[in-house]
Amino acid sequence: MSALPFMLEMNELSAVVVGGGAVACRRVKPLVEVGTAEIVVIAPMLNDELLRLEKEGWLRWEQRMAMDTEVFLCDLVFLCTNEPQLHEGIKKNKAPRQLVYRSDDAQAGDFYVPARMNDGLLTVSVSTAGASPSYTKRVKGEVERVLPANAEEELEFLQEARQRVLRTNAPRERQLALLKELATPEFLQDERREERLEERLRELGRKN
Repeated sequence: MSALPFMLEMNELSAVVVGGGAVACRRVKPLVEVGTAEIVVIAPMLNDELLRLEKEGWLRWEQRMAMDTEVFLCDLVFLCTNEPQLHEGIKKNKAPRQLVYRSDDAQAGDFYVPARMNDGLLTVSVSTAGASPSYTKRVKGEVERVLPANAEEELEFLQEARQRVLRTNAPRERQLALLKELATPEFLQDERREERLEERLRELGRKN
């Protein structure tokens, strides 16, 4: 599979998850966390965590077996059972422009789900294209150890600063130069960074 990493805004998208066990639960929980518009789980039984999410209203449960001839009218389908033939049939019958994930064979699906780390506005994803979940987990742990401890706070500062810089009428190249300076460790770790930001913004306005 030749894959292009990208991120989806899920608040207007729908997802169907086939399966009610641990694998399905690992796929449902991130969908809940990012505010997916609609989540439907199809399975004869749910594990305790999925039952809790269903009772709290985070998902809709269709208590039944899925069929390999079904066509689901949703944006994303997650096939999370131990039945490859079922997965194959549903994948074959997918709706136009629908993306299908297969837990049993990542390469046979349309996409795979990377391991991810979140710290406020920062998201880091790691994937081995399904080759080795254990290796992915190891790399994820190594990445987590080197992430800045205050990444969330620094990114909140940078987000606000970026908006202020882009609201100026300064030439684009000067805006970009200032944004690059603001993201340096030297600037971010300066106790006077708020004052320095104000100074830089005034300079940007004067030179315009």
